[in-house]
Amino acid sequence: MEKVIIIGASSGIGRELAIVFASYDYEAGITSRRIELLNDLASTLPTKTYIRKMDVCDTDSAVEILTELLVEMVDVDIIILNSGIGHLNPTLHWSKEKETIDTNVSGFTALAGHSMNYFTQRKAGHLVGISSIASI
Repeated sequence: MEKVIIIGASSGIGRELAIVFASYDYEAGITSRRIELLNDLASTLPTKTYIRKMDVCDTDSAVEILTELLVEMVDVDIIILNSGIGHLNPTLHWSKEKETIDTNVSGFTALAGHSMNYFTQRKAGHLVGISSIASI
């Protein structure tokens, strides 16, 4: 059975990806800050699901949680980095900019690097990064 981890699976694209992958018989590791939404999603999926609460802004914890999922799931084929945030911020309030950087840059980079190290050791796998046109 093939396996996927979707980081940022509680809503939107991530949620729909979990549904689609499960329909193709993938086991799914799903993460998000909103655990209640993950539990709701998992209850609808027909395949085995691994649920973890993760805040990508806490990079050390996020990498640790990803490691736990990789160990528990064994031989993950795909990791999808789907967490992201964006604000309309014409006055450039630093708190909004910092949250965007912590999520879209620091969190993404920490998890992408860890994922690539995993796939390099395994000599197989795919890393998918999802962003938006707003990031340009």
